Amino acid sequence: MTEFNQSSKDEKPKNVIDLPILILSTEQRKRIEENRLKAKAKLIEKQKQELREFVSIEQNSLETNAELGDVEKVLRPMKKFANYADYDFSKMVDTRGGFLIEESEVNSKKRKERVLEPEEPPLNAFLDDNPKCKECKTVEIDYQFYRSFHVNICKNCKEKFPEKYSLLTKTEAKEDYLLTDSELKDEEVLPHLSRPNPHKSTWNDMRLYLREQVEEFAFKKWGGAENLDEEFEKREKEKKARKEKKFKNMLSDLRKRTRTDKLEKSRRKEHKHEYGVAIEDPKTGVTTQTCNGCGLKIEVDIF
Repeated sequence: MTEFNQSSKDEKPKNVIDLPILILSTEQRKRIEENRLKAKAKLIEKQKQELREFVSIEQNSLETNAELGDVEKVLRPMKKFANYADYDFSKMVDTRGGFLIEESEVNSKKRKERVLEPEEPPLNAFLDDNPKCKECKTVEIDYQFYRSFHVNICKNCKEKFPEKYSLLTKTEAKEDYLLTDSELKDEEVLPHLSRPNPHKSTWNDMRLYLREQVEEFAFKKWGGAENLDEEFEKREKEKKARKEKKFKNMLSDLRKRTRTDKLEKSRRKEHKHEYGVAIEDPKTGVTTQTCNGCGLKIEVDIF
């Protein structure tokens, strides 16, 4: 048993390869050290050469800048071109409103608009702490309406109750509810939602108001819906009376003008020229006859 174990220990595994041990002589070690020192010296020389080239480039750039500065001092613009500003029109944006804006300003405005419009906040784990729709009590409210009008309403209820949550333009609020521009500009009383003008992109943004808030403010102003209707009918009657008066004035003016034209035409038809005796001017030698009725003079030739 012991002999078998001893033989198993002396045996080597098949995958192990015995490598010869290299022993360097003193000449070989000396040659390796010399090669290492030569390579190091070449590397140092290369680094020094790169540094010298970099310094020469910097000196040349400084000299050229100094020469350009001297040229700018000598070549000064004329007085009438002293306030001239050079613009790169390839980097300008045409606003189609008579103004040219640089791209950086446009990008900064877009960034500000993006910052001003935050994303929808996440829902709270406790459902009772989330804002709810005032009609159906759901937590899926329209955050655009909430940011603009401070009203908790979902999209389904917004479409279901258009008599409350539909949007009015500024013109409709002025004409239908008899509100003024100063009242519509007050965002604390009547908040609005700004949208690009659909008629023309260069015009001012369109302002949209919530019907429920506009009606509430108008009823407070006029003392109820009945008083608002009475005021609306009164103004419509006044507007109709002004239109009728203007039409009558235009019609009377037209009649007067047609009468005078007829009178002038009738006078021209009834009048017959009766010329007197022909008289010759001794200075010019021109013979003329004068109408006894209207004084019209004509030249005549006497043969």
